[in-house]
Amino acid sequence: MKHKRQIRKPIFIVTYAISLAFSFIMLGCIGALIYSLYWSDYETQIQTLKRMTEFNLNNIIDKHINKNEVTREDISIIRQAIVTHYTDTEQFLEVYFDGDMIADSSKTAIMTYVGPDDHTYYLEIANPKYLTYFDTPEINKYLIKATDEHVGFRPHPFLAFVCNEFYVDLESFRFVPIKCTIISGNEEPGPIVEITPDQSDVEGYTLIKTSNDQYSIDSRYSISSGVIAGYECDVWEDEFLGSTGGVNDYGVPFFTKQTNFSVKNFNEVYGSCILIGQYAVVIGSLILALIPAVLIYNTNKRKFDIYEYRMQTTNAMAHDLKTPLATIAGYAESLSYHIGSDKQEYYADKIGEKVSQMTGMINNILEFSKSETLSGTVNKESVDIVNVIDEIIADNEYEISSRSLKINFDQKNVSVNTDRELFKQALANLIGNAVLHSKEGTGIDICCDKESVVIANTVAEKIDDIKSIRQPFVKGSESRGSNGSGLGLAIADNNLAMLRYKLDLKLEDDRFYAIVRIVTE
Repeated sequence: MKHKRQIRKPIFIVTYAISLAFSFIMLGCIGALIYSLYWSDYETQIQTLKRMTEFNLNNIIDKHINKNEVTREDISIIRQAIVTHYTDTEQFLEVYFDGDMIADSSKTAIMTYVGPDDHTYYLEIANPKYLTYFDTPEINKYLIKATDEHVGFRPHPFLAFVCNEFYVDLESFRFVPIKCTIISGNEEPGPIVEITPDQSDVEGYTLIKTSNDQYSIDSRYSISSGVIAGYECDVWEDEFLGSTGGVNDYGVPFFTKQTNFSVKNFNEVYGSCILIGQYAVVIGSLILALIPAVLIYNTNKRKFDIYEYRMQTTNAMAHDLKTPLATIAGYAESLSYHIGSDKQEYYADKIGEKVSQMTGMINNILEFSKSETLSGTVNKESVDIVNVIDEIIADNEYEISSRSLKINFDQKNVSVNTDRELFKQALANLIGNAVLHSKEGTGIDICCDKESVVIANTVAEKIDDIKSIRQPFVKGSESRGSNGSGLGLAIADNNLAMLRYKLDLKLEDDRFYAIVRIVTE
């Protein structure tokens, strides 16, 4: 047999935790998808960049190595290409022609010089010992890195300079610097490096003084400018990871040895984005989980409140109906015995009395059920409040008299545009509640105006919880027993809500106030 699932009281933290788990999984999947897209784009860009740099470098090498014999100028151009390539990518290369290494990426000074014949010469420093003049703390502050693409290689730092005075041998494509200005990267020149070369190093060389005495962004790239760059150790310590080569069009063998590219890894490129994404997933999950958690919790809480309310209402109804039913059963059992006619009449009267009591309770329950739906038709008309209250007082005259109560009604000529039946039923329940629960011999004060109707009485028993007595079947005190159905205030509250009025309840010592706030349109 299938059992109906028990409705439990919802716990917000549990609901939020479940919602948080789903939100975290959902945002985590979205984050993983974005991560994979970035990874794919990263791989594509790296491979594209590799192919482009390799293509450009191979074009230069092939152009100057596809011949029977390479010249010193060819070697200078290749040397500049692979040193510049190392600066951009940190990939070390060695180039071999006909079994001999003709160039590598070791550190050197390369200068571009435009001669008097407008021919561009690629010159290399004649002796590496002169590089020490550029290796000082003051000069190293001006180290430059090649263009640092967002996705790409780790560039190697280099120095840029303008040579104002130097010796040059255009046959060996060598130069010896005498006076150089370091390029600072802005309009202001860097420090000047002056070198006194050994005479043996400049024999046969020609002294050149350029017109670049006035430093400027435009002039530093004209006539004679260069870089100090390349791998800084004398011996390449790591193993070469690959080599390529073959035979050129003239049958001369050539090949290159190279290491891998120094590529920035994915986390290095997108590390900040990944960190931001992780924070976004966590914070987004915490915030996003709140919305469904609140909605689900409120929905489940309303279901639980309805379930609990029905349970309490059913229990209260059963409790209130059980007493008169038990009495009727007792009187009926007594009638089954052969008793005198006077007793039969007494028991019959008592049964009728209890049946009337039950009928009244059932009517109250039906009225409460009707008022609780808040869906009745409201037929508005001009209603004289004084006339309505007078009718209610007249209906309760017997109970008022039997309990020696005094009604103090401050009568004023007040009319309100409302539904007479709903409004009268609400006031009847409030005044009836005051009559039923007032201390004998005390007074009930009633006053009204265009804004409110106030009913005040002295209660016979202490009210345990002023906030809960408007709930159905709550009678305010355990000592009241079966005195009333506990529906009067609930019906009045529902009816007034239908009329868009408000019921306030107050307790000051033993004085109870029911205040109807009339909202005028």
